[in-house]
Amino acid sequence: MSETTEASIASFDLSTSNLSYETLEQLRSLAIKAQNKANVRVLVVSLNVESKDPSDMGPWPSRVEHRQVRGKHGPGPIVEQDLIKALRGVHKPTLAVIRENLCDFALDVAAACDVRIATESAKIVDSRVSHGQTASSGISYLLPRLIGLSQAMRISLLGETLSAQEAHLIQFIHHVVADATADQEIASWIERLSRMPTRAWEVHKLQVLPQLDQSFESAMVHSLGIRQTHAIKDRIEGINAWRERREPRFTGQ
Repeated sequence: MSETTEASIASFDLSTSNLSYETLEQLRSLAIKAQNKANVRVLVVSLNVESKDPSDMGPWPSRVEHRQVRGKHGPGPIVEQDLIKALRGVHKPTLAVIRENLCDFALDVAAACDVRIATESAKIVDSRVSHGQTASSGISYLLPRLIGLSQAMRISLLGETLSAQEAHLIQFIHHVVADATADQEIASWIERLSRMPTRAWEVHKLQVLPQLDQSFESAMVHSLGIRQTHAIKDRIEGINAWRERREPRFTGQ
């Protein structure tokens, strides 16, 4: 597990056989920093997680110690939910890179990101319900909205293992990269996202995510309010680049 911030890219490598509260807190902190730092243009989360044993995640974070419910059913997914909310709160581009295994709560992390790519050998499974556990950290909201109710219920309830190609077919994965050229293709995706008009991306996310739970008329009013209160300086560069028949040079402002 490692965290890096280089120029316009914030990245977190989450490769582990079992998640810990400490790891989740580190990723949450990075997500908040990425949102608040003006120079960060994209957040990349690399995922290779085999399992999550809810009884072996290390000490409970002191930040939420006062919210820990003690009992036979174990602690609630407060730390996990806080991470998902932090990822959803990053209005800049967020990219989930699935290297080999995407299991259980790591699925929630990937679902909270804007774009998901996977290596061709990656395997995806949600075994929580099939193991008698609950999936209460965001996936019950996110997955049906991403791939539809039928496929979401199939993944969550049956605990089937999906290949990267199958996940792409049901549109959970946006792009599958060959194992042999994975590093180059992933780097290309990161470069592509970091060079985009990320301020316009942010304004669009500010519309789309809240409007998932609004009526059409409410969404129209909401979009107008967002448009009137969020200036996009890159709009001028986009128009000039189109007029001059050249590639735009966006700054993310």
